[in-house]
Amino acid sequence: MTAEYEIVRARWPEDTEKTRTLLTNYGQYLAASPVGGAGMCMIDYEAEIRSLPGKYAEKSADMLLARVNGEVAGCAAIALRMLKDGTNAAEMKRLWVEPGFRGHGLGRRLVVGAIQWAEAQECNALVLDTVNEAMPEAAELYRSMGFEETGRFNDNPISGVRFYILKLPEIHEH
Repeated sequence: MTAEYEIVRARWPEDTEKTRTLLTNYGQYLAASPVGGAGMCMIDYEAEIRSLPGKYAEKSADMLLARVNGEVAGCAAIALRMLKDGTNAAEMKRLWVEPGFRGHGLGRRLVVGAIQWAEAQECNALVLDTVNEAMPEAAELYRSMGFEETGRFNDNPISGVRFYILKLPEIHEH
């Protein structure tokens, strides 16, 4: 039997509980990590989870969900962000694939979904931050997709955080 994969925008309120579960699992993974997790402010993060959909119900942000045979298997949050140099960017956060669904390219599909979302918003770049040592598979995925290290663009306080950018092709209307 072949699995059917899809990347979709979260529907609120239908996807609230599933999204809350994914984000809780992501937070627990980072908090348990001996590298990089200790700096994550779990109080603010838990407040964000409780307030879902919060900013993800606004036009300037979205929560992308990966579904496998209709079951929610992963997520990525994305929101508009203006960089200091004036670049109109989208920032991707909270990329997470449940352990039982790993190895099927869902992380890559979620990043592609984020790129498509950013392009649809006429962004010139997709940015993200990560702690390579805490999530080495994610860091390798980003590099393999053309992300390059860049300067700090947010106030993430986590020790060892690295910042990445993917410049998007300019889309010209004719």
